[in-house]
Amino acid sequence: MPIRNQIEAIVRTLTNSPTFVYGTINELNAIADDINTFPCVFMYPLQPINVSPQVNGSVDNTFSIYLEFLFKTEFDQYTADNESYVNQALSLANEFIVKASKYREGEGRYFKVKAGDQAKCLPVYNKFDVNTTGINLTITLATMYFESFG
Repeated sequence: MPIRNQIEAIVRTLTNSPTFVYGTINELNAIADDINTFPCVFMYPLQPINVSPQVNGSVDNTFSIYLEFLFKTEFDQYTADNESYVNQALSLANEFIVKASKYREGEGRYFKVKAGDQAKCLPVYNKFDVNTTGINLTITLATMYFESFG
């Protein structure tokens, strides 16, 4: 199952059940025009994926995900007027990180979020043609389940 499906499952458990959308920047801009339910979490394609062979014969997959937690905002609002949306989006991003570290599939956790790793988060103002405001989140996750090739 693609990693984006796992991310979408986590997003759907967040406060207010945000809409989840996946795609490139151009796809997301076009899709955003037709979304009626905000907040939204936009996920961009995974880049990069680091593949690291281990001594025990397994392979660790570590990847960066880039998400945007966005609220629909009015055109011509000042940045100060949108700060409450940035704070709400930051809260959703924090909730996502906590839930990603606890997300389970089968008998164990699916992702490993290493304590001390720093995720990057930046405010986003007046994004897309529909006009949205929130934050973007870049975080590195590691999968904890591996296919067996025996």
